[in-house]
Amino acid sequence: MRQSSNEQETPPTAELRPKVEIGWLLEGDLTSEKREAARTAAAAVQGSLAACMPDFDWVTETRDRPEAAEFGRIEPVRLLDVAEADRDLRGWDFVFVVTARELHGRELSRVLGMTSGIFATALISTAFLDDPEHQDAPLASRIHAFAMHLFGRLNGHVPHRSDTWLRQVENAEDLDGMDGFKPAVVADLSKRMEEVADLRVEEMWQERQGSIGFYARSLWQNRSALPRAILRMRPWSFPLKLRRLTTAAGSALAVLVMTAESWEVAANLSAATIVVLSLAAVAVTSVYLIRVQHLVASRQGPLREQRVVSIAGTVIAVGAGMAVTYAAVFALAFILAVGLFGDPLIASWTDVSSAETASVRIRLSALTASLSVVIGALGASFEPYGYFRHVTQIDDEI
Repeated sequence: MRQSSNEQETPPTAELRPKVEIGWLLEGDLTSEKREAARTAAAAVQGSLAACMPDFDWVTETRDRPEAAEFGRIEPVRLLDVAEADRDLRGWDFVFVVTARELHGRELSRVLGMTSGIFATALISTAFLDDPEHQDAPLASRIHAFAMHLFGRLNGHVPHRSDTWLRQVENAEDLDGMDGFKPAVVADLSKRMEEVADLRVEEMWQERQGSIGFYARSLWQNRSALPRAILRMRPWSFPLKLRRLTTAAGSALAVLVMTAESWEVAANLSAATIVVLSLAAVAVTSVYLIRVQHLVASRQGPLREQRVVSIAGTVIAVGAGMAVTYAAVFALAFILAVGLFGDPLIASWTDVSSAETASVRIRLSALTASLSVVIGALGASFEPYGYFRHVTQIDDEI
């Protein structure tokens, strides 16, 4: 089984239980009081999880990060990078990162925390949790309640109206009075922890079996968890959130549909060429965005199952997002082609018969979508630092 450098001593019976390891990273911007509150909360989370799911051996490790030289709001993806590196190094199953700085949100102006399912990481900011006017709600208690709330979210549960840890959270006061999970939630969490606590691929793998086999085995072993992580990234929303991608693709769409030369080129392309061009456009733009936006970090060291899952999830989500963008542009181009361009006009531009104009419309729509997503990817490459990664790798802002 996995070992941790600072594991708390457990009774002999814990040796027989599946182990779930949780790492807490305490950023250097925390004061000594807030750091102690975070440590108290970490111990309380371990106790709460052990009480809810006693069939698992819950191991908690806290690590202090170097003192910060910067102030003001911080990009969440910077904390994700730190969490991912430590998670790979220490073999944690989940990571909580606690910072005193405000998190730079894209949807909310006051962000208490964020979740990233693909990295099994939750970010907690104490900037709005510590309320001097409410001394009856100590910071440690709020961090504990919030961490339990985020743990539920990381494992696929959505908040609802209740007094449990999955209560809807809009401000720090909502954390007060939270307690427990519903029995159905505990049962589902226990089922998911059975998957998490399984022996990792690297613990069963032999180096001579090769990296390709390692990747295949890791993806197969996480075949149920990986789709859930990808769905939480909501790739279908990429065209709506990536404004520069959508603007560039929309501009290209308008120009290409209105140009007679585009119709002529489309009319002379075979169905096979259109299919190859479409698939190539989605694949090339996905690879380009992954590289230019540094969505997949290259790290030296031994192969890790968690890293394989995060890489695969990111690649699939970006590919799905570009496929959705392609489909949206195709649909809009086809609507314009049907609504604005009659058969006589198309026939005069392309020298095809009226019976073939429907086929030409489809080919024009595919050609337009292919070129538009390529131009859209170039526009998306100019998104501000952290924005693209925020959209793709941050599931929720709370």
